[in-house]
Amino acid sequence: MSGVAWVIGLLLYGLLAVYVERKLAAWIQDRQGPMETGPYGILQTLADILKLLRKEEALPAPSVQRVFLLAPVMAFLSVVGALPWIPLVEPHLRNEYGLWLAISIVSMEAVALFLGGWSSGSKYALLGAYRLLTLLLAYELIIGLLILTVATHYGSLDLQEIVNSQTQIWGILQSPSLFIAGILWFLAGVMVAHRAPFDLPETESELVAGVLTEYSGIRFGLFMLAEYILMLLQAIWVAYVFLAGKVLFWIPVLVLLQMTLRWAWPRWRPDQVLVIAWRRGIPVAFLAWVLELIWNHLI
Repeated sequence: MSGVAWVIGLLLYGLLAVYVERKLAAWIQDRQGPMETGPYGILQTLADILKLLRKEEALPAPSVQRVFLLAPVMAFLSVVGALPWIPLVEPHLRNEYGLWLAISIVSMEAVALFLGGWSSGSKYALLGAYRLLTLLLAYELIIGLLILTVATHYGSLDLQEIVNSQTQIWGILQSPSLFIAGILWFLAGVMVAHRAPFDLPETESELVAGVLTEYSGIRFGLFMLAEYILMLLQAIWVAYVFLAGKVLFWIPVLVLLQMTLRWAWPRWRPDQVLVIAWRRGIPVAFLAWVLELIWNHLI
């Protein structure tokens, strides 16, 4: 399938995902959600996108203008650049280190978001950017240890080979360490997508909109679309690595689970999130790797 078709598909996914999350949030909070624009409000997200495109794009005077303008484009290209390494998208593009390459590319989305906040010339955006940096460093350490766990168990980082190793039983059930790694990978994905309860870079109640405070128009939309694509990618990786590659079933389930977590779970304070990431997440990821080494030696 051509790249243009995939981009169009991602745009449609973004429209649908925002509508579904609004309805899910309304259901959790005992309200109706979008109802007026189109049947059951299904066209409300499209109307919001059109309104967003018509908004004037503000360019703050104290900002580092080139970085400020390029950061949203970099964020979007980062998440799109990881798609070719998914067997479902490009079956012929296989590499022994495909999973590692895809995750490395996606990490640039958080870097782009940090640059956007840093270059905005706003104290709120700068504070959100530094919060993001602490989360990004923790995520990289956690996911790096989890990749070591996966590579130790499967002997490869080729997603297709990993799926082939799960013909008899799902990966998450093959060893205790993979069970731990699967849960931690999902939570780390929520963290790097900077969604509640780990939404330190934005925290609307404290920092207005955090790193996105000075963004408007299409550039704000690109950051939001990158976030939703990142949710999709994390669901795909968890499905491939731990759930036998049953993407058609697990992707909607895992994306909905990320949405539910945002609206059903109260967000934590910044210090609580940092404790969870640095003092809980990293040691647990290291423990999973050590357990996998022991498991392989014994089995």
